[in-house]
Amino acid sequence: MNASMDLGANVARETELFEVHPVDEGVAVIRDIIFGVADNRALYADLFTPENTPKRPRPAVVFLHGGCWRFGNKNQFSRQASLLAKTHGILSLAVDYRLSEEAPFPAALQDAKCAVRWLRAHALTLSLDSRRIAMIGGSSGAHLAALAAATDGIEDYEGDSGYQGISSSIDLAVLLNGEFDLIDLVSKGSLIEDMKIFLSSTYQENPSIYEEASPLKRIHSSMPPIFLLHGDRDRCVSFHQSVAMHEKLNKLGIHSELEIFQGKEHAWFNYDPDYDIVLNRIEAFLIKYLHLDSEHHKSSLKVRSDHNDVS
Repeated sequence: MNASMDLGANVARETELFEVHPVDEGVAVIRDIIFGVADNRALYADLFTPENTPKRPRPAVVFLHGGCWRFGNKNQFSRQASLLAKTHGILSLAVDYRLSEEAPFPAALQDAKCAVRWLRAHALTLSLDSRRIAMIGGSSGAHLAALAAATDGIEDYEGDSGYQGISSSIDLAVLLNGEFDLIDLVSKGSLIEDMKIFLSSTYQENPSIYEEASPLKRIHSSMPPIFLLHGDRDRCVSFHQSVAMHEKLNKLGIHSELEIFQGKEHAWFNYDPDYDIVLNRIEAFLIKYLHLDSEHHKSSLKVRSDHNDVS
């Protein structure tokens, strides 16, 4: 399929570019911290935390933006990162990973893993519980988060961007309209040029790397809990990919939850009124599997109401 006819790529470009969102009251943000250095260039992230750092070690969430692996930035999840810091005391890290035209696979995955290692390396100063690190991604960010969950301990995917010797394992993943079967995308003619750049080859030239980079092909019984969310009218990535991922995870005894949102298209979760609906579902999953402070959560409904007034 001609790249100009690739509907999936066009849909992603229309829905996954974001400006900086205002930070909630009571939340401090440190922008453009350097969490690693890859090929002599710094890797940047924005860190969101309550202005008053919790005394007890708290969990962290690493956010990975979408954008066909070729574009997008850490602003995509700044709204969610800020609110989770406010309502639950979570330390949120919104990451810029290397895009595929700068460095192809597995560079972006290595950057995501480096961000996790950075968090663990600074656990004491950040008041972080290093046994409760989640990863949340949308679209290509969900693809990377799924791979991070499936490739723990594989040296080729760790990279050498910093903090070697520290675990990059994650304790749960939330995956929003992710690409989990790249071979299926080829068959549907979606993201063809984007995958060619990301994987440095077409499927015809190197089918094995398309399988290697497909999270669906890499599921194993030691993976952490997974929550999959997808719109059933996604024209970029079929919701059937999330269904297939969920079914395979469950078959192997891994805790997996799936929610299909009726009538919703790609990246629906970042737009009102769906933003609150989706974040409420994600919060419920995080509360249960990150063992969030229930007393802290009791105030979140009021905080959510206050948040809706932020301009």
